[in-house]
Amino acid sequence: MGIFHFFKKKPKESKFVKERAELTTLGLTTIEDLENLVKPLVRDALKVIPKKANNLEGSNLKSQIGGTPYFERGESWPKTKDGTYLQFICQIFNDGNSGLPDNIKLLQFYYAVDGEYMAFETADKGWLVKVYENLDKANVAIVPKPENEHFEEWDNVEYCELSFKKIKSLPDWEGISHYSKNASNLSCILNEDEPWANYEKIKAKLTEREYEEDEEIYISQIGGYPAWVQGDDTPEGCEFLLQLNSEEETTNLMWGDMGLVYFFYNKKNKKIEFILQCG
Repeated sequence: MGIFHFFKKKPKESKFVKERAELTTLGLTTIEDLENLVKPLVRDALKVIPKKANNLEGSNLKSQIGGTPYFERGESWPKTKDGTYLQFICQIFNDGNSGLPDNIKLLQFYYAVDGEYMAFETADKGWLVKVYENLDKANVAIVPKPENEHFEEWDNVEYCELSFKKIKSLPDWEGISHYSKNASNLSCILNEDEPWANYEKIKAKLTEREYEEDEEIYISQIGGYPAWVQGDDTPEGCEFLLQLNSEEETTNLMWGDMGLVYFFYNKKNKKIEFILQCG
């Protein structure tokens, strides 16, 4: 009879064991190390704050939600390629402190409220971000809002003037691995049961904000990092431009089920990318 030798298969090395060894080699073992990894990621941003206003006079020259959009002589109201008019949602003027790229002097957002055209991504046709790289305020014109049955649904959008507050921004937990794999791995090693816990504490400390309420997690914001509702979907080659929250109590705006719209900017081709996510 032959002699058979049975060998136990060597168990695969645990992912956490491997990552812990790699981090230890790099001298990354403590929550203080995690904070030092996260600190360089902090970015300046602007919180966009809508405030209800009654006087529409001159609203076309203000940063606003609702109201009267800015036009110059010879322009017409935006519509889809097949002729459906788009609803004016908001505009933001770049006063040098708005966080917008220097070449964008004014950004306007239009959207089709008709369900047939409801847009969720760039390829959909029911949205438009209109960019002015130069403003000719000597030729400002008022273009009357077209008669359109599809506008009725959002005709109750409250006119709000926009103000801006400087804030600090960090990626959400779902996105941190895109910016620092070591920070993500170390957070997992420090607390395997709740890997996000230490990162969220550090995020709150460094941004001086609490994230226990949706009103702090999901805000209208220019610059910084997006706060994703359904996971990171950043378009390739683009930088985050701004996000517009469902400001229902103030503006009556609602993106699906308490969602957000996100805009990204490709510097090379100056193209705007659009994403809508909702719960």
